[in-house]
Amino acid sequence: MLKGNPDIGLYNLFLPKGCELCRLGGKLVVYITGECGDSCYYCPVSLERFGKDVMYANEAKVTSLIDYIYEAYRMNALGAGITGGDPILALDRVVNLIKMLKEEFGKDFHIHLYTSGRYVTLDVLRELEKVRLDEIRFHPVKEEYLIAVEKALKFNFDVGLEIPSIPGEEEYAEKLIKWAIEKKVKFVNINELELTERNYQKLNAKGFKITHGVAGVKGSFETALKLLRKFEDSKIALHYCSSIYKDIVETRTRFLRIIKYSSKPYENYTGEGTIVRAIVKSKDDLSDYGEKEGDYWSISPDLISSINADEVWLVEEHPDSRRLKVSEKLVYSKSK
Repeated sequence: MLKGNPDIGLYNLFLPKGCELCRLGGKLVVYITGECGDSCYYCPVSLERFGKDVMYANEAKVTSLIDYIYEAYRMNALGAGITGGDPILALDRVVNLIKMLKEEFGKDFHIHLYTSGRYVTLDVLRELEKVRLDEIRFHPVKEEYLIAVEKALKFNFDVGLEIPSIPGEEEYAEKLIKWAIEKKVKFVNINELELTERNYQKLNAKGFKITHGVAGVKGSFETALKLLRKFEDSKIALHYCSSIYKDIVETRTRFLRIIKYSSKPYENYTGEGTIVRAIVKSKDDLSDYGEKEGDYWSISPDLISSINADEVWLVEEHPDSRRLKVSEKLVYSKSK
């Protein structure tokens, strides 16, 4: 029997540990490099990231591995997911970061890593095992990459496949699942195909259109559901992850977690995982209410009516380190 919600995700036996923590909003997203030797036509990675040796902690661009530690503290992370590009192309960086995260947060800090398998060798796997990687997920773009999966099964971490649900390519997906069952791979994640700013031309050329959420391609869910039902009673864990979950639920849950552990006392929050604060210009000392930056004070919107102000703005922002503004509204100005 399949469990879950079709709009969010479905699974048969259990969720991989990395996915379980992701649903709690507890996974730090580590984008370690945009470099990749493959160029899948459906790749959703943005133009700003793909093919470039850049690093991001959650949504914020970073320049140092220590920045990942800071961001993990901001959200009280329970683990990290290392992605790209192909992280194996930045193996030294990956190994050093895993070591830092485990030393800082302990052996139970769960770390999973995505790779196509193209560059995975026994030496690579030994290095990852040495620093106690918990889970490795392969996206076998080509069948020959499955050799790397077989090698990984001999090591001390959970091994899974992660594949897109592409309408019309069910035969290859079935073949991969049958292979995974035979080889005793622990799980197969099936992701809803997403149409993005970078891949839309190639997907449109194949007749793919969005019909689910903001990015889900028509027929992708139905394709995944057929696969889940066909192998529902097998001994391998199967998990379908929707684009709605990735684009909305995952980010919102992580934002709410950041708010819980890092928001300021004067910051209100919304159910969408954004924060709201009042930006006030006043001749009075408002240090009992909030903090000052330049000529303006940040205070709780609930206190606007109880202070003397020359100017009041309401600002809604994302809670992560970027502080991306969602909206900005002038509420009061003495000069107007």
